[in-house]
Amino acid sequence: MVMMKKVWSSCLVLAFALVSSLGVSQGNPVYAEDHKETQAEQTVNLVKNGTFDATLDTGEKWTGKSAVDWNTPWIAKGEKGKYKIQITDEANLLMEAESEMRAVVGQDIPVEPNQKYTFSVRIKTEKLDSKIGARVRIMSYDSNNKQLSPLWYSKSLVGDNDWTTITEEFVAGSEATKIRVELFFETGKGKVQFDDVSLTKKKEKKETQPQKTKEIDFDDSVTLTTDKRWVLDSKYTYKIKDTSVATIENGAIVPKKAGSTELVVSAPGSKDKVVPLKVLEPNATYENLLKKWDAMISGNDFYSTESSYMKEIFNINEKEVEGYLSSFLANDEKKIWDAVGDYSKSANLTKTYRRVEQIAKSVTNKNSKYYNDDKVIQVVKHSMKFMYDHYYNENTESKGNWWDYEIGVPRAINNILTIMNRYFSKEEIAKYLKPVSKMVPDPSKIMVSQNRGKTAVGGNLSDLGKVKIIEALLLEDDAKLERSIQAVSNVLALVSEGEGFYYDGSYVDHTNIAYTGAYGNVLIDGFSQLLPVIQASPYKISNDKLNVLYHWIHQGFLPLIYKGGLMDMTRGRSLSRKVQNDHYAAVEVLRGILRIAEASDQQEKAKLQGLVKDIVSSDDFYDTFKSLKSFYDVHLFESLMSNQMVEATPRDTYLKLYQAMDKVAYYNKEREFAFGISMYSNKIQNYEFMNKENAKGWYTSDGASYLYNDDLSHYSDDYWATVDPYKLAGITETNEARAKGSGMTTMDHSFVGSTALGNKYGTVAMDFQNWNKTLTAKKSWFILGDRIVFLGSDIKNSTDNEAYTVVDNRKVQRESRNRSASKNDYSVVADGKEVPVSDADNKMQVKDLLLKSKNTQMNIGYKFLEPTTVNVKKENRKGTWKDINEGQSDEEVENSFISIVQPHDATNNKYAYVLYPNRSAKEFEEEKNNDDIQVVENSEKTQAVFDKTNQIYGVVKYDDSELTLEDGLVLKEKGIYTIKKEGNKLDIAFLNPEDPSAGLPALNTDKYELQNSTEPTVENKIRYYSYLVKKQTEEETTQEQTQEQTQQSSSESTTEIRNTEDSKDSNTTKEETLPATGAKNFEVYTLLGILLLTISLIFSKKRLQK
Repeated sequence: MVMMKKVWSSCLVLAFALVSSLGVSQGNPVYAEDHKETQAEQTVNLVKNGTFDATLDTGEKWTGKSAVDWNTPWIAKGEKGKYKIQITDEANLLMEAESEMRAVVGQDIPVEPNQKYTFSVRIKTEKLDSKIGARVRIMSYDSNNKQLSPLWYSKSLVGDNDWTTITEEFVAGSEATKIRVELFFETGKGKVQFDDVSLTKKKEKKETQPQKTKEIDFDDSVTLTTDKRWVLDSKYTYKIKDTSVATIENGAIVPKKAGSTELVVSAPGSKDKVVPLKVLEPNATYENLLKKWDAMISGNDFYSTESSYMKEIFNINEKEVEGYLSSFLANDEKKIWDAVGDYSKSANLTKTYRRVEQIAKSVTNKNSKYYNDDKVIQVVKHSMKFMYDHYYNENTESKGNWWDYEIGVPRAINNILTIMNRYFSKEEIAKYLKPVSKMVPDPSKIMVSQNRGKTAVGGNLSDLGKVKIIEALLLEDDAKLERSIQAVSNVLALVSEGEGFYYDGSYVDHTNIAYTGAYGNVLIDGFSQLLPVIQASPYKISNDKLNVLYHWIHQGFLPLIYKGGLMDMTRGRSLSRKVQNDHYAAVEVLRGILRIAEASDQQEKAKLQGLVKDIVSSDDFYDTFKSLKSFYDVHLFESLMSNQMVEATPRDTYLKLYQAMDKVAYYNKEREFAFGISMYSNKIQNYEFMNKENAKGWYTSDGASYLYNDDLSHYSDDYWATVDPYKLAGITETNEARAKGSGMTTMDHSFVGSTALGNKYGTVAMDFQNWNKTLTAKKSWFILGDRIVFLGSDIKNSTDNEAYTVVDNRKVQRESRNRSASKNDYSVVADGKEVPVSDADNKMQVKDLLLKSKNTQMNIGYKFLEPTTVNVKKENRKGTWKDINEGQSDEEVENSFISIVQPHDATNNKYAYVLYPNRSAKEFEEEKNNDDIQVVENSEKTQAVFDKTNQIYGVVKYDDSELTLEDGLVLKEKGIYTIKKEGNKLDIAFLNPEDPSAGLPALNTDKYELQNSTEPTVENKIRYYSYLVKKQTEEETTQEQTQEQTQQSSSESTTEIRNTEDSKDSNTTKEETLPATGAKNFEVYTLLGILLLTISLIFSKKRLQK
């Protein structure tokens, strides 16, 4: 068989020689140099051993004969003994798997930058069960061996296919010096064979024949509506036969009435082309819907020269458009802008169309110097035609990032055709939307263009909705519009597992990442643009589904927003982007809410507007308008803030438990602070490093605490570029050095969760295990009104690295909008005395600390529930955003931080402290001396506290051992408890996060009687129980009265004894203690008995003496 292949190759060479000689004999001279060049181009295959003729008997990871010049197979997945990767006797590369396998055989090949190549391969598949199948991938590298984007993929085959030849063009990137051709068996099972792999240089063919006269390149028909103005190409001359239907005015066709006629197109030396011209009345329904979309994306009708914010947006856009027009390449055959002309990178397709979209916004803005400028209109039209002809049409193969082909480019095309709708004929619109229909045939599936179709969810589904709904409007296609709206409305659903919005308001994306403030933002931002269009269509969304949208807002987004900042613990990779700080992220949500309000009924509209107005008004750090990019959004916010009829609606105190994404958000209205706790578990990942973003987000969910006070700039102003990533507030870690992007993981443990009673009291727990399982700890938090208790116990470190808990790491406020602050804003007060701190660890044993600011609303107090040794440091830290995000600036930035760190060792393996936000020095001094918060237990089995003032227990039980809190109150079941005593009532909130279905049996008590219980729901996994003190029988009442009288008598006797003791200070107050446990009650009764017996003996003795 190998011999046959060689014979076949020889025959091809002979045939080529024969054809060449025939060419000469028939009077077509082929010069020797031309012959050599042509032969070289046809026969030089850059792939070595592409026919797999050269083999070795064995090779690393090969299961049989190996191929010379090919790399060692890479096997990402595969069960040994159940797959084959070898060269067959027929000299084919065989890849076969009985069970699921993913494998590659590759070869590195030098290439020239920007060079076009022809790639070819023959593939045969048998019973190939795989989503993607067999295909070829090409990876490009620069001279430093750095991998370049995008990846190139060939067509893929699945199932049964006889030998199939795939030939496609590959263009090397501008920086590429080497590629790796990879023959891919994508995840699946079955049999694949590869053969005749080739890569040859592609050169432009030289013209050998006389150039023929070109025909007139013009549309075969033109259909316009009466509201159009169709600008004509100036290289031709035109004539309309029936000028009552349309006329030519200033180089454009202007329709006059509905009807039909002909357009005659002429050019010197060419035959006239007669084109049917039809004029129609516009479809009012679709015209109005497109106007709504135009208002949303360009907002030109809302532009006001009196708005400084709109003028700023306008001026920026004008300047950018001026640059685009000055660098526009009207006569280039390969690109229209140099800066984005490398179309081997799919992102440049999107960037090109976005530039055209920006020009379209200017040419339709009455205040622009480019308004209705025919030359600029032609730039837009030329760009659309050029890109369609060369790079994005119905025959284009999707290579690189699927997003560009299915969302980025289609969205921009839709927007261009909407904004400049009056300048495009129906034929042009239909033509430019053909590739959109091909790339996105189904409004509910992504990646179809690359044969990897899967169901779209979240932001992707919303983005597809934009593509397909606007496409349907432009095509005036009722069926497509209805189908697209129906598909996108499926995003309005709540889930109980996987990705999406949960019933408790959590939002999970990228499989298992808490992503409300990033991909959740994308979802509400995108959907809010569509909603007004959808609700004005014949296929509006039902109220039931709209209620899901309001659920997102009230349960998902708003609890995470404090005074204009959206909590970073749900923003994932976005926190590593300089411009997109927590306030920027909040504006993304708020503008979505205002758009939704415009499409809501009056009651919901007023409610949403009031909430947004309060949040915007309360943010004196960040200028909300700076994040608005459209005239329409500026119009909505300016109208809201100036409308005296809309009152700001302040929010009351709330405690939001996001069980599904392991987060807690708390807002205390009385003290004006917010607090976040960020955790992870076996279901939620600790952090995400992707696209070289968030490189040091290692500990952002390791029990990190986020305190929001009157320093609204705290998590902005380059916080994440300068904070010590090893020292985030609240975490318990070791100082082991970490690599960028390392340790993305979930925990083995599922004991992570929270309970709450009302809006002020809650218990949060995390059975913590660090990223590499070298440190474990029991961590819990107890929210007690305006105080928060932190407990840690059973801290075990199996390494030689130092372990520690970060009590706090506070950034010193910079000067900013409406704020005047200095770098010495915080002073440190330890046990009531101000102490100096430096950039070295200042070791001190303290009972309490106060970070004291000139603004008391930024003060932070910490009371340690037993004397504690901490290291306090004040340091100036420098960093760059590029260090945590490869795509960001390498400009150095700096901030000052004050850190409080408690070290741990084998004996010092716990912590206990209380956080007091926003107290004046006097208030903190008074409160810290009020010992009303007591630690009941802080051990490996139990963490529990008691708030005597509010009669609140917070309890975390890590096993089923009995815990006696007080007489008649014994807990046994493992779980998280919040318990409140009020009068004769006892309320309990309970959750076992390891088994949410587990209930709480009746209390082991003879004091309380269960009145009612509430089962968990899909919205709330917590179980609630209400108990009352049991009603007593007459006999029990008599016994209790007798006991009380005895205790009173004893108390009076004790008082007499105390009054005779000179050593007692009359001003000493009685020390408050915890409620007595069963053991303590026994001791009290025993002492009372002895005391009564003593008194009885004394009286007996006196009686005998008488």
